[in-house]
Amino acid sequence: MEPKSMTVSQFRQSQSQILAEAQHMPITITSQQSRARAVVVSPSFYARAVAALEDQEDIHAAEIAREEAEEISHDELKEALGLTETSASSCTGNERNWTN
Repeated sequence: MEPKSMTVSQFRQSQSQILAEAQHMPITITSQQSRARAVVVSPSFYARAVAALEDQEDIHAAEIAREEAEEISHDELKEALGLTETSASSCTGNERNWTN
């Protein structure tokens, strides 16, 4: 969706109308040199954009963490968590009883 564009002076003259239109589509406010100065969007559009950006940052951080993560064996994990394997008289041989 291409934002509608208008100058700062046009925005000043019809702020209420522009804010109403911004609820449906982004509106770019430009300077006299046609340089974009701001974009007016609805609160729901802004919230979705921020949430999407935060999701992308989380995904990127997870990818970096995954690349840096050291692999450990199952036994090393159990040891790190303080879990030890014990046998119990009620076990049939296929079961294990874990205690910490």
